Amino acid sequence: MNRALLDEVLAFAEHFGIALYPWQRDAFGRACRRDGGRFVHRLAGISVPRGNGKSFGGAAVGVWRLLAGPPPQDIISAALDLEGAKIVLDHARSIVRGHPALAQAVEVQANALIVPSTGSRWTITSREHTASRGRHPTVTIYDEIGWAKDEELFSSLLAGQASVDDPLMLVISTVGRRQAGPLWTVKMLAEGRDPAVFWWHSSENLSPKVRADFLARQRRILLPAQFAREHANTWVDAADSFTTVAEVDAAMRHGWTEQLQGRPGVDYHGFVDLGAVHDPSVIAVGHVEGEGAYIDRLITFQGSREEPVQLATVEAALKELARKFNLTRIRIESWQGLAATQSLQRAGLNAELFPPTLKAHSEEWPVLAQRLAARTLGLPPHGRLREELLNLVYEVGPQGVRVIDKGKVHQDHAVAVRGVVASLAQQGGGLFLQYKAEYERLQRLKVAGAVR
Repeated sequence: MNRALLDEVLAFAEHFGIALYPWQRDAFGRACRRDGGRFVHRLAGISVPRGNGKSFGGAAVGVWRLLAGPPPQDIISAALDLEGAKIVLDHARSIVRGHPALAQAVEVQANALIVPSTGSRWTITSREHTASRGRHPTVTIYDEIGWAKDEELFSSLLAGQASVDDPLMLVISTVGRRQAGPLWTVKMLAEGRDPAVFWWHSSENLSPKVRADFLARQRRILLPAQFAREHANTWVDAADSFTTVAEVDAAMRHGWTEQLQGRPGVDYHGFVDLGAVHDPSVIAVGHVEGEGAYIDRLITFQGSREEPVQLATVEAALKELARKFNLTRIRIESWQGLAATQSLQRAGLNAELFPPTLKAHSEEWPVLAQRLAARTLGLPPHGRLREELLNLVYEVGPQGVRVIDKGKVHQDHAVAVRGVVASLAQQGGGLFLQYKAEYERLQRLKVAGAVR
């Protein structure tokens, strides 16, 4: 193998037909730059949005060192768990199988790549730092390090390279929740002009496979902070907050106040969050006007252990609201709300039960978040509602977005507002129906559909 292939990852990739995007050539070419037969940077970080090909680029580097590095090479792939660590290695398998000379030189095993002629190996490690202690990897490729819970594995792997001549630790990731942790450390070291550390970051989607229509759908579906982190690769202050002070205050500064009655010809929707003792029952009423949604009324019924909220009281309030507003739809959120729903239906109102499932919530909270972020929601000034909205945080799990309250401030008024805003979005087949039709499909396309 000639000197250029040994010392230049881009020359190696070109020789063996490993196709790289221009951004990959720039980022990984500079991260792996060698001078005098040694890496210029012992530690290199590359950060781009989801689905742009960072794992494939990392795989190209791994295959290069496996075959071009002085034998025996000991390469380790790490990630948030074992399955995650396999992603880069799976790309490497595809690269090896895609070229006859590589396929002949490398033995592909279940969780490893081996070069029998030199003894070089590429294996994966779990997230537990004890699993790789005692190893002294020549190259470490750590994927999605921005989401690592702590720095234990990063520190252990980095320390393991202390006695290695000419090592490389390559970390590849989108940004994480916090401006802290291993990825942030790499960024700070590079920006502090540590000559041994390299940093390459982009907030742009540079892969042609990440199309504008996909990003537009993701923007509608994800909470704004999620979209900023996953697809704009931007660290967000208070990243787990559902909304911001600026967004809530903007919604309450529209000059909008609570309305005593509706306007002729306007359809209004209502939502009820039923509580009895500790949690209040809250009714919200709202309408759509132009591009904006507006909350017209918020009514709170606070019970106590001695005097719980009576369903009959809530029903009477809804019937009174129906006389003042053209309530074309009323939803009641509670597993115990069936009796109230049936009673309102008998009274001729379009009432329906809204079971509070995780899936239903994960579909509706982003609609409210988007309204707040886009400044297209008018809220009456309401201290308790403001406090609730600013105390909401979100988690992302297998069933989508889960919004929870922190501290002692419960989300009853926020739930009622969310219910109205989501209901209004369904009106006339608008944003919510587009969102709902694509929601489950896009949950399966979290990684932008098998892009490299």
